[in-house]
Amino acid sequence: MKLAFVGAKIITPFRCINPGTIIISGKKIFELGKIDDVEITSDCTLYDASGMIVTPGFVDLLCHGGSGKGFADEDDPKALSHISNFHFSHGTTTLLAGLYSKPYTLLINDMRRIAHHIENSGSTNLFGIHMEGPYINPKHKGAMNEEYLWKPDLESWYNLRDSARGYIKIMTIAPELPGCLPIMRHAAQDRIVLSIGHSEADYDEIEAAIDNGASHVTHIFNAMRPMHHREPGVVTASFLRDELKIELIADGIHVHPVVMKLIYKLKGTRGINLITDAIRACGMSDGEYEFADQKVIVKDKKAYLEDGTLAGSTLTMDEAIKNMIELVGVPPTDAIRMASLNGAKVLGLQRSKGILAAGMDADIVLMNPQFEVLVTLREGKVKFSKLSGLEID
Repeated sequence: MKLAFVGAKIITPFRCINPGTIIISGKKIFELGKIDDVEITSDCTLYDASGMIVTPGFVDLLCHGGSGKGFADEDDPKALSHISNFHFSHGTTTLLAGLYSKPYTLLINDMRRIAHHIENSGSTNLFGIHMEGPYINPKHKGAMNEEYLWKPDLESWYNLRDSARGYIKIMTIAPELPGCLPIMRHAAQDRIVLSIGHSEADYDEIEAAIDNGASHVTHIFNAMRPMHHREPGVVTASFLRDELKIELIADGIHVHPVVMKLIYKLKGTRGINLITDAIRACGMSDGEYEFADQKVIVKDKKAYLEDGTLAGSTLTMDEAIKNMIELVGVPPTDAIRMASLNGAKVLGLQRSKGILAAGMDADIVLMNPQFEVLVTLREGKVKFSKLSGLEID
């Protein structure tokens, strides 16, 4: 049997089809188009999606947790599935588990635990790991625990890489630190995306990093040398160098909406990846939480350490899209692309994910006009649903 959503506003994300119909067969999109151009055959189960928005599933390249759990919770066997399901409820169909700096044995164990989960959990949105550290600059540690940062060397890198069994997809690294460039060269051979972040690098050091495989920047403006007209660093290089795609936490807290407009004007739709950088407090009430063995205070959606340092976010991907549309004024097609196709490209998944078209994976999100998620499908399976008659597989 096939499943047909009829009458929706479909954002592909390159154009809008309104009203449109999209048909799913098994794990793939079978057909989509204008409502009058798509034939509904007898083997289709119809669902009236009038007034809804249909988009590709969202791709979150950096997430530490949500709904009270963290990817680094080594003593909670249910944490990974719990976080996965929470972010399914906000439209994320491809997710990287953010791991932060920890003591050697604990971080190695985290790598093994997440790799094992991905290999054995079936239809999960967990695709791999974003290793945020441990080779970062203490000057820009952000919410990282400085006691847990590692001295860069190839032996420790090999051990991290091997423990993750190929599931490290992105590594945030400070290329100016002695020993980081050799690590970058070796990681690049394994097709790991090298992301500059938590870094004091100057412009020349950024150029050297690009030559050694860097193609990405972690949460632009946060945990890096501020933009300066006589001392250019990561931010300036991010704007000038087309090789570098940037991550943006679009909560209006980590980056002011006016600066978000500047980023959009300078990098354009293709250069921005919306991320959450969500921590366990995401989806929870105000209160006290924990990150890297440090107390985190959450108030009015802002998460911070006791000294005022921002400590990740409480953002979800559907909220990030809404903020880009309402606070920054970007077209919905662009906001959806920043949350789907761009991330798929970073991960080399653009031939199967990030676009609504026949033959692509049926990673699909249905939202109401307020961009609140109603249904999430991953490879044709319903992973979240608020709608009667459409049950979770």
